[in-house]
Amino acid sequence: MAWADATSGAAAQALFEEGKKLASAGNYAAACPKFAESQKLDPGAGTLLHLGNCYEKTGRTASAWATYIDAASAAKAQGRNDWAENAKTRAGALEPRLSRVTIVVKERVPGLEVRRDDVVLSEGAFGVALPVDPGERIFEATAPGKKKWHASFTLKEGQKLEVAVPPLAVDATATAGGSTGSPVRPPPADTTGTEHGGGARTAGFVLAGVGAAGLVVGGVTGLLAMNKNSRSKELCPTEGACSNPDGIDANDSAKSFGTISTISFIAGGALAATGVVLILVGGPSTDRRASGKAHGPGLALSPSFGAGNFGASFSGAF
Repeated sequence: MAWADATSGAAAQALFEEGKKLASAGNYAAACPKFAESQKLDPGAGTLLHLGNCYEKTGRTASAWATYIDAASAAKAQGRNDWAENAKTRAGALEPRLSRVTIVVKERVPGLEVRRDDVVLSEGAFGVALPVDPGERIFEATAPGKKKWHASFTLKEGQKLEVAVPPLAVDATATAGGSTGSPVRPPPADTTGTEHGGGARTAGFVLAGVGAAGLVVGGVTGLLAMNKNSRSKELCPTEGACSNPDGIDANDSAKSFGTISTISFIAGGALAATGVVLILVGGPSTDRRASGKAHGPGLALSPSFGAGNFGASFSGAF
């Protein structure tokens, strides 16, 4: 431990001598870091006086003022009242030249952190005119879930400045994404009902069309049945067995057309009604089709016409 202290002391002395040499040459910008490192390794009132002078020569008035105050305290502790008085005098001479900044925080939120350059300011520093070195000063304010606020100002020697930190805006990205900062996209909207409804409406139109065709067929065959029945009565006007082949034919055709008409009206009406319901309210799944092979109601109507005959076939599931 003693060897480590001796090594630090030797390094501090070497840095101190190098700092004095640079300062004597007028290179205060290079001398200041030497004195600062020497003070860090082996604190002393004499080093602080040289460091304060170095800061003053480079225009860092606030740093020089604070260093002189520390030097006065250290010199008094070492019994060097002459050094202490020298440090107090130099600090007093700098005080009217100090630039000062007052931080005013408009809204204090949990986790708020306010920085001046690389220095984090405590809440106790808010509202107090703090000495700062002249030049460009950068101010930042951050808080969890809030957008960072920052501003920069260039201060002249002796200038007084009030910096108002506004209420921080909400960071929507941070709120949604958490600590990763990555935006979280909302889950895709459930379009299942829309897709199913669209398929059901399509099936509804098809079914309604087929149902309408069935009603037309029912109407046509109904008229044909009526005509054939009238023809049969003309050829066979008496009750009982009819000996006229054309009358018998007409009677059979009337019965066939009547049956087809009845079936067409029933099936067509059912299909048309189902189609209207699907169009209005939509179906539960797009997998349902109007082909009769799907899971929902379906019916295929295949009317056929030929010379001297008429037929219609129906198939489907309900």
